[in-house]
Amino acid sequence: MWLFGIYSVMFYSLHPIDFAVYCDVSGSDPSQWRIEKVWYAGRVYDTVDQLVDGYKTNTIPKVKVTKPRESPDLFSTLYRRGQPVPERPQRAPVQVEPDGKRYSLRDRKVRTDGKRYSLKDRKVEYMGWTFNFRMSALTGPSLYDVRFKGERIAYELGLAEISVFYSGGAPLSQITNYVDSGVLLGSHSKSMVPGADCPEFSTLVNQTFWSQHTDVPGTFDASFCLFEFNNGYPLRRHSSYESDSGLFYGGMLDSVLILRSALTIGNYDYVIDFEFHQNGVIEVRLMSTGYIQTSFYSEPDKPYGFRLQNTITGNIHHHMAHFKVDLDIGGPSNRYETLDILPDAVPLKQDPSVTYNQMKFRRTLVKTEREAVYDYNFTRPMYHVVHSRAGKTKFGLEVGWEGGVILGKTKFGEIKAYRIQMNGMSYNLLPRDQGNEGTIPWARHQMVVTRHKDDEIWSSSNYAMFDGLDPVVNFTKFYQDDESIVDQDLVFWMTCGMHHIPHTEDLPNTPTVGNHLTFYLLPYNYFDECPSVSSRDSLHIIHRDRSDTTKGVFVDRNGNSRDQCLTPRPNLEELLEENPDLVLESRRQNFIY
Repeated sequence: MWLFGIYSVMFYSLHPIDFAVYCDVSGSDPSQWRIEKVWYAGRVYDTVDQLVDGYKTNTIPKVKVTKPRESPDLFSTLYRRGQPVPERPQRAPVQVEPDGKRYSLRDRKVRTDGKRYSLKDRKVEYMGWTFNFRMSALTGPSLYDVRFKGERIAYELGLAEISVFYSGGAPLSQITNYVDSGVLLGSHSKSMVPGADCPEFSTLVNQTFWSQHTDVPGTFDASFCLFEFNNGYPLRRHSSYESDSGLFYGGMLDSVLILRSALTIGNYDYVIDFEFHQNGVIEVRLMSTGYIQTSFYSEPDKPYGFRLQNTITGNIHHHMAHFKVDLDIGGPSNRYETLDILPDAVPLKQDPSVTYNQMKFRRTLVKTEREAVYDYNFTRPMYHVVHSRAGKTKFGLEVGWEGGVILGKTKFGEIKAYRIQMNGMSYNLLPRDQGNEGTIPWARHQMVVTRHKDDEIWSSSNYAMFDGLDPVVNFTKFYQDDESIVDQDLVFWMTCGMHHIPHTEDLPNTPTVGNHLTFYLLPYNYFDECPSVSSRDSLHIIHRDRSDTTKGVFVDRNGNSRDQCLTPRPNLEELLEENPDLVLESRRQNFIY
């Protein structure tokens, strides 16, 4: 691996120098590691002595840089700079919980050897939703037993892996390929800051990790934040303003529950949200921010990035994330179908001599794991739906009818399903099985569907950054056996990604806006109507007397108060006075590694 020199200032990834050593770090004995090559001022040297001799005799190129001084004006710091906006201090708008929290969190502490520590049973309830959650040290945040109105939607839903692959002309950026579980993803989730990372009224949830280096577990106090949030846009609405169309208004804002964590992996931060809507929709979102990784500016780097400061190039790179989605729609025995949207040329009814072009859809039952490998094709639009053909008793017998309705079907005999909608997909351009591409075989496809197996827990491993030629976990084997996936316990593996060519507005930090990768689990014929019709959040406005509209209108708030309110919020400064480790380390927490 290449090890580059950098200046230890805020922030180091924006202050590289043009010097690096190429090291053989094979094996677990550091005394056997050795330097094989040296990079300096745009050249590779076979030995350290070769570089030193050339430097002393002035027979090689040299480069001079000025060591940066850390100050509020340094471009890489996060101090406020420039003309302040607004001109005078005015706080940003905030949300409040006027009647208290509408969700609950059951948090059960467990005692071991007479000592209390935070191994917990965490169950959340909110507006018909229930789920448990945890932070895996290896793979990050995961949800379990996700239910809506008592019916399980997912057995497991969570992050599986994150990777970043760089390109460049200099050695560091040329072969810098990160597979982030190698640093234990979940152990880097800490320091959720109220008022910046999440609303001030959020519930902060800690996470306990235990390593081989310590006798007792250690705890991060803010690995998660849990909060209800008004998105500020309508979940649904209709204005029937005119008398001919009904004279009514109905609508509701989209208030959701969000479970958020942020994984700080070196220079990059990945914010991961699980969002629960009142219409039965689950939204999973990954946002990237933090500092870009740069290389020392040189002419060979021009095809790979823009010059962003005097000495740095922002190299092109590809972010990719993998998620595991174990769905149980109507039970663990599921089917995966595509609704293929096709062109349809038909005779025009009023004039059969004229061909009319429209669309239709065709249901396709996907039967095997290889058939289910999905690569996005713009010319072949389709829906992805998951449903159960029939329920089963505890004895394994299929039950076809119940109350005159076929189980797994609507009362009209249509599929009772959930739909998977993928946003934020990107294509991995690396040739398969060449170079380091084998470290991330899960990134080859936008979705893969496999039968659940107890030994196929994760799609990657914390050795993946170094084992590409002989991987500990080879994800392609999950589906190479091409097993049947009809009426089976199915796992959906989702890949999201984006290419990033850094620009000056990525300094000092990359903003999250435009860098949202999402996928949705949406009810599809699952309910008789939109479940949000039961929400008290909705407003319904009608005339008091439709025959005499001059008498005014009535606003139905479904029992909710219309009173204005101000509620107290936690004070961040007071929290940090009590426990600075909530945000910044004040005592060495070496239990992580």
